[in-house]
Amino acid sequence: MKKILSLLLALLLAASALVSCSEGGQNAENTDPQGSPSSPADAAPTEEPETELARENVPDNLPELDYAGATVVIHSRGDSESVTEVFVDELTGEAVADSIFERNAIVSERLNVSIECFAGDGWENYNNTVSALRSSIMSADGAYDIIAGWSARIPALSLEGLFLDLNQRSYLDFGQNWWNDSVVSELQIGKKLYFVTGDIARTMLSAMCVYAFNQKVANDNQVENLYDVVKEHRWTIDYVYALTSGIHTDLDGNGRADQTDYWGLVSSSVNDADGYMQGSLVSMMTRDEEGYPVLSVDEEKMANLVTKVYHLMWENDGCYAITGDGTNIVDTLAQDKALLATTRLSAVVSSLGDMESDYGILPYPLMDESQQDYGTRVQDAVSLWCIPIDVKNADMSAAVMEALAAQSWRTTTPVYFDKALKSRYSRDPETSAMMDLIKDSVLINFESLYNESIGNPWFVLRTLMPQKKDNFASFWASNKKVIGKTLERAIQKLKDLD
Repeated sequence: MKKILSLLLALLLAASALVSCSEGGQNAENTDPQGSPSSPADAAPTEEPETELARENVPDNLPELDYAGATVVIHSRGDSESVTEVFVDELTGEAVADSIFERNAIVSERLNVSIECFAGDGWENYNNTVSALRSSIMSADGAYDIIAGWSARIPALSLEGLFLDLNQRSYLDFGQNWWNDSVVSELQIGKKLYFVTGDIARTMLSAMCVYAFNQKVANDNQVENLYDVVKEHRWTIDYVYALTSGIHTDLDGNGRADQTDYWGLVSSSVNDADGYMQGSLVSMMTRDEEGYPVLSVDEEKMANLVTKVYHLMWENDGCYAITGDGTNIVDTLAQDKALLATTRLSAVVSSLGDMESDYGILPYPLMDESQQDYGTRVQDAVSLWCIPIDVKNADMSAAVMEALAAQSWRTTTPVYFDKALKSRYSRDPETSAMMDLIKDSVLINFESLYNESIGNPWFVLRTLMPQKKDNFASFWASNKKVIGKTLERAIQKLKDLD
């Protein structure tokens, strides 16, 4: 992107210089070579102002292409959000949906294609969808040109050789802003890349794991500016414990700790617990000399993380943690009955937009202050985009993916993220800055996406926390051999594809 902007700037400057030379040539006979009042010899050169392209005008590297009205069918997971990130039938006046409709219309006209969407059975029945996809691709019926698959299950089909290596496709430019860097690097397996995601998938934004806080409750408890805490790298798991410990009132007087009480932190010990893995920048893999993942866990760091999260959830009088998925836990914060809530941006949109009190959004906390960067988990609702091996025209599919991703970055993400989240639902500029930090910190790694295909190593916290256990050492001793063998078999399948 920097190269593109630099090239455009250079062309603008060159054009300006040519105009100046042309004007000088027209008056060459009247020009004093020693200088004149209009062009003194010692005058400082005029600096051209820098030109910055508006985001919606930033170009991509696709050439002019014409696919003669060909139909491009994109297979979607099937539930409402995953369908509407791919295709919208008509303009409705809803800003985000309309931006998807307009994006597709722009790409369709640009490449002369017709974009259609096939909806699967949704995430609850996605095993049926995986079976149907397998049968379709193996029979080579060419039914789908692109697949936007559920990240929890779709990676398994890559082990069967059913997707093309995206590194070998024309038109896909993974150095561009619209592709997620961590996916492009972490999902390289033996120098092959089967999946990608980024701005093309609105679910990458909506599934980001965050902390929300209630500003009224913060003021009532004389809490310092939490944005400053984040910026000063004091926002750690231990800080959250110290902040929330002791904030608890039995509002209904029933003598039981429940969601009707007043809390420092409300959370799920299942899905929300996963967020601390990426939040602490945990890695469970290294790479061998051929670029294949190898199980390699810093067991001391993992044990420390498990202890910290257990301490926060189960040894904290100010934390109410449930053992379900926590979909509605953020409602407690919306009712001014919690200071903090762990959640996802989709729940922020659905639950906090109309709340009376002001709220803010924060990243998941650092493991400790020695950690240099924040990390953001994208819950596995995110879609991974790939091309099946029986595709009719692989280059056309790649061109459509690149064009959709680029146009999403230009126009769809600003509508969803800047307008829907940062302006409509965020109440102050600092929250907007936090959202930028959170998005820039998204970490999607191999072991979290291939988790179900390699023995579930990434589910350490969501396995131990609902059981109210912090015995990582014994847990890992019982599981690492099986996980290691399962990983080896998965990698061997990928090697055999060669």
